[in-house]
Order: sequence, then structure tokens, then C-alpha cells
Amino acid sequence: MAGEIVDGRFLGEEMEIKPEWIDFNGHLNMAYYGVLFDVGCNHGFRALGFGDAYRRDHGFTTMTADFRIRYLRELHLGDRVRCSFRVVKVGSKAFHYCQELIHSDGWVSATAETVNLHVDMKARRVAPYTEARRVALHQMAEEHSKWPVPDWVGLPLGVRN
Repeated sequence: MAGEIVDGRFLGEEMEIKPEWIDFNGHLNMAYYGVLFDVGCNHGFRALGFGDAYRRDHGFTTMTADFRIRYLRELHLGDRVRCSFRVVKVGSKAFHYCQELIHSDGWVSATAETVNLHVDMKARRVAPYTEARRVALHQMAEEHSKWPVPDWVGLPLGVRN
């Protein structure tokens, strides 16, 4: 499955929490939320045309420049989640996207925001998109702009009083 739109969310395939991901507190270790978000964005990246073939055929890839997770509700062994993918903003060499880990019962366990850079692998420097990827990103951003931006996108990091 390449992804499907459900309730205004572009969702990837279901993933199950593995035993080796559980920590001594009996819940999903914080590091594996990152794994779930990383694997969980694959449907979005495939739809945009990024991946091994793009790197091999064009010499470009994407790399994470900024990544933030908000932990909202614990996940436990055997829980099943799907990850959403929503393009928030596209620049000439980078794009901002957000994700939610959605439990099979419908509640959101965690959210993430990421800024990805478009990188020329020979120069190992940020570079403008190829025309096809630029068009794909802008088309996806336009489609996703029909949905409201989640209220947690762009929140500052800090401690509540």
C-alpha cells in the first residue's frame, strides 16, 4: 500500500510495536518513536518520488535538518499504529512536514515535525530540487493545504509554568 487518505490524513501502512522496543518502564522506548516516524514517512516520500532510485539516477537525496517529537500517550507491546504525512511548507531546497502516530483505536500517541533538505550527493551540499521533485512537492503541498494545519505545528519548545 502506498498510502491512503482517511479523515483528512495521508496514512501509511500499519506498524506493530516490537518486544525489543519496550523499555524498563514497560512502554515504547523514546528512541523507537523516531523509528516509527522514520519508517512511517515512507509512503509520503514514495509519493513524492524520493528514495533509492532518485539518489541512484539523479545523484540527489533528502536528509533531515530538524526533527521534533511530542510524546502524548504511551504505546505498549503489540499496539498497532499508522503514521500520517502532511507537507506543511516547501522551499527551494527544503520542505517542512508533520506526522502523527495514530493508534489502531484512533487516538494519537505522538506527533513529529521535520525539515528535510534536498542534498546533492556528489557535493554533499544542499541543492535546489530537480524540476520533477519540485512539481511533486508543490502538488502535494497544495493537496494537503485543503486540510487545516494541526495546532501543534510550529509550537515553541519550553516548560509550562
